[in-house]
Amino acid sequence: MNARLRPIVRIVMLTLFGACVSFLSAQEIDIQSDDDKPLEERIVYGHQNTYHIAIHSQGFGGGFKIGKNKTIGQTRYWQVAAVSLHSLKEIKSISSASFARSYVYGKNNSAFALRVGYGNEKRLYGKPYWGGVETRWTYEAGATLGWMKPYYYTVVVYKPDGAFGYVESQDEQTFENHEQWIAIEGRSSFIKGFNESKLSPGIHASTGLCFDFAKKSNLCQSINVDVIAEGYPMGLTIMDSQRNRWFFVSLMLSYHWGSRFNKY
Repeated sequence: MNARLRPIVRIVMLTLFGACVSFLSAQEIDIQSDDDKPLEERIVYGHQNTYHIAIHSQGFGGGFKIGKNKTIGQTRYWQVAAVSLHSLKEIKSISSASFARSYVYGKNNSAFALRVGYGNEKRLYGKPYWGGVETRWTYEAGATLGWMKPYYYTVVVYKPDGAFGYVESQDEQTFENHEQWIAIEGRSSFIKGFNESKLSPGIHASTGLCFDFAKKSNLCQSINVDVIAEGYPMGLTIMDSQRNRWFFVSLMLSYHWGSRFNKY
């Protein structure tokens, strides 16, 4: 994520979170509000499936969730999500070379995480019969698989030229060789280095609030605000200045949509 955009993203996320909390505090709703709803709106659905897209303080991603409603106010679920991971130290630069791609100086790897977790949603505030927002507390824990792909630069270096000594030549190299570079022309293609990728298994845990504003009881439509912590015992390297970093914490804002249903 562009370093200039990160403060804006954080402000937007915190503003939305504050607005949701203020809105909820102004509502006089309790968990018994379902008793006031019409009969067709009080049907308890046994299952719900949702998809989501997300932006967080270190990247973006998406996933899906498969849930089972244990009671009218509690849902247990399995969730699978894939997200990109960036370092807060990343600063994009651009070369003066024609058609050059922007690059991040000092970056060793492009990193991503695949999370599989088991969690619970517990309703805090229900909706009145006329609609509104339902609030749930969510918490989850599970396994994470980190994936690191070497980040290649297109650079100019000196290469031997037989009896004539050395000449300037274009090459694609990782930051490990940066002391030999004469100039940086940009980053290489994303697919460069796929065969050198490495995996780093880990674990994660998260907690947050879900604000469901779907107009019908058989639909899911919500904004979630979560804090996620994850650890990688073998380490995860994104920037050269932060090698084998093992602990990450991020704030995530996500939009979820899907449906609730019964299996007959």
